[in-house]
Amino acid sequence: MFEMEMTPVSTMELAIEPTTSDAPAAPARAARAQNKVAGEKLAAEMAVFASVVSELRGKIDASGTFEDRCKSAVSMASELFGVAPTWTAFYREVLGAGGIVRSFFHELEDRQTYEASDSHSQIFEMLTALRSRDLPENDPTEPQRMITIRLPMTLHNAICDEANELEVSVNKLCISRMLQQLDDRMIPACKNKRRGRRPGAGPTSKPSMDANG
Repeated sequence: MFEMEMTPVSTMELAIEPTTSDAPAAPARAARAQNKVAGEKLAAEMAVFASVVSELRGKIDASGTFEDRCKSAVSMASELFGVAPTWTAFYREVLGAGGIVRSFFHELEDRQTYEASDSHSQIFEMLTALRSRDLPENDPTEPQRMITIRLPMTLHNAICDEANELEVSVNKLCISRMLQQLDDRMIPACKNKRRGRRPGAGPTSKPSMDANG
């Protein structure tokens, strides 16, 4: 009778290789874990920012002189600049409709005078610096909205060319333009009936029709 010599199988041959479906699972899990950590970090920073905002709002005194209010606005903006987690949060709490600047300058004429001051320029420099940082593009606490505008092709091409020259996206360039103060004299008067949806109006929904209607 012949005896067969059994050659031991190497451990490398016994190792079970991951299936094709398991291969992409690890990077996906790592990405989810990274996103979770980033989300928790942003949430913590937003909480700190909100706390500072609440404290500063309690110190707003709109009864001071114009110069004193300008100084206070810049001082408070500087504090928020140091803890702002996103540029959107900074804009909302400082320059937005319910922001610190509006709290100091209620009247339109008073606010227009302020917007032409050096104090306002300093705050806009802070906003620009935040937009230049590697911060989250969107604020998770504030929803986003989209607008559609009609414009001539030549103007569209000019905006695209400028964005390419500046090496920024068209979206970022348009937001930068929209953040700038516009001289009222540069807004053309319009005697015709306004077209399109009014500012702030949501999309209209048609009434649903049932089987009998």
